[in-house]
Amino acid sequence: MKMKSKYIAWAIAPIFLIGCSDYLETPPSVDYGENEVFATRADAEKLLTTLYAEGMPYGFCMSSSNTDRRLLSSSTLASACDEGEDVATWAMGNAAWNAGNHTNTNFPWDEDCRFYLRNHTMRVANLILKRIHEVPFDEGDPDFNKRTTGEAYFMRAMLLWEGVYRYGGMPIVRDVIDPTDFSQRPRNSFSDCIDSILIDCDRATQYLPDYYTDNAKLGRATRIAALALKARVLLYAASPLFNTSTPYMSFPGHEDLIGYGNYDRERWKKAADAAKAAIDAALASGHYKIHNTGNPDKDYEEVWTIPDNEEIILGNMKYRNFKTTSRPLVANLPTWAMNKAWGDAGLYVTFNFVQHYEKRADGQPADWNMNGGDNLIDIYNSLDPRFKQTVAYHSSSWNDEIPFINFLDGGSEKSAMDRTCHLLHKWVPRALHVNGSNTANVQWPVFRLAELYLNYAEALNEYESAPPQAAYDAVNTIRSRAGMPDFPANMTQEAFRKKLRNERSVELAFEDHRFWDIRRWRIAGDEGVMKGKFYGLRIRSTDGNKTHIHYEPYVFEHRFWNDNCYLYAIDQKEVNKGYLIQNPGW
Repeated sequence: MKMKSKYIAWAIAPIFLIGCSDYLETPPSVDYGENEVFATRADAEKLLTTLYAEGMPYGFCMSSSNTDRRLLSSSTLASACDEGEDVATWAMGNAAWNAGNHTNTNFPWDEDCRFYLRNHTMRVANLILKRIHEVPFDEGDPDFNKRTTGEAYFMRAMLLWEGVYRYGGMPIVRDVIDPTDFSQRPRNSFSDCIDSILIDCDRATQYLPDYYTDNAKLGRATRIAALALKARVLLYAASPLFNTSTPYMSFPGHEDLIGYGNYDRERWKKAADAAKAAIDAALASGHYKIHNTGNPDKDYEEVWTIPDNEEIILGNMKYRNFKTTSRPLVANLPTWAMNKAWGDAGLYVTFNFVQHYEKRADGQPADWNMNGGDNLIDIYNSLDPRFKQTVAYHSSSWNDEIPFINFLDGGSEKSAMDRTCHLLHKWVPRALHVNGSNTANVQWPVFRLAELYLNYAEALNEYESAPPQAAYDAVNTIRSRAGMPDFPANMTQEAFRKKLRNERSVELAFEDHRFWDIRRWRIAGDEGVMKGKFYGLRIRSTDGNKTHIHYEPYVFEHRFWNDNCYLYAIDQKEVNKGYLIQNPGW
């Protein structure tokens, strides 16, 4: 009983430290064992909440030490790919990813801060599935046991998936074991892991509602979320990193751990079908739709500033009451935007990424000139409306307090640490005061409906020899909300692929998709993606007027990439136990 008590106490303690849900109450005594926890609905629910606190993806960096540390400084994985540049040289985006500085022991610090916690959380999921039937019926929540079963299946699928897309095949554990015993199980094949995840997703759909009307349950798994997870898993599995007979590195005798070992076009069909099923179910529920009020200059921004809006299928609001002067936002902001004199920070947007934004009028590439030009403001005004709702730039408005951002040398918003002249605005609601005197709740989007439309369009295009009309319809649904013209008709498969990938980078920018998309597409080694020249802008006034601006692209950094980073190294300490096979190149 002491051993069981220890794990129950360990499982429940973290959720009270972080205060992630309003429905939590006093935790059971540390003397509680498994029998006591499953004796009441209230105590079982506290254990269930552990799955969300420890297992639900979360993109914001809340500290430099805990299990939500991300890259230790700025939030999202932007600074570890072509989206962004973190001014903190010691943060993992710069110290590890952009420098190509990895070993076979440091990925839990470089990005996967839940590597060890995930094993414990998987134990909790298995424990709930094993014993939830013992919880007595409670008239206060008559569907608790059924719904909790679905939530545990969903989270078990999510937990395995969180390991698989980082490492390839990992041990599939379906019984309740000591967390330290996970690394004493052999790795299962990539294919077996995908099948296991899909089975749990399908099981979850049998127990979960489409949505919740009780605000206390918002942020918990639904049937639509399980369908969305299934769609994402199948899209990744069909992609070039895994769906290939030529893996990213030679791995004789173990190819099945890092992919399928062959190419099968039908995998794209499965991905398309899953995305379509999720879209149809979401729309049929009457609860979800693309957030589109007809105002393309505001609608995209409202998707990330209005929690639980109709586009959010599953959001994580584990932490609440964000303000500019504390984490996670403070590490994304320079001094002028968070009123802290003790240090300058900032998550800036690379010019490499800015060039993804097309012209609003015709959907063509913007009129940038790598030799520079005197028309910077004209170019800004010509761009996709999502640019202004994502990026802060010279002449743009930060909020009512700072209606004109001046990034010229000597300007009020010019930081000595700024190397790109483009600051990330996304995730900082305009209602927040620079001095930190007010707060806002900002929700991390685990799944939103726009992703499913883009997944569907991509999978259809890859399955067919040319993009079918349904692929156009899906992507144009997203572009219509943004005020962007439809994709041109009669595109080739390659042309559609290129433009769709660009659309995906813009629509899902800074939501931790780009970092993984460039891996599953196997384009990380392309110039300007994860290696090579990274550009910023130098700007100056042509005549003293702060709206008459000359710009000049320049290389601020050279970054490095090694193909072994397509999949992470399993911590060598665990490999040394003799059960797990290390990934190639490590």
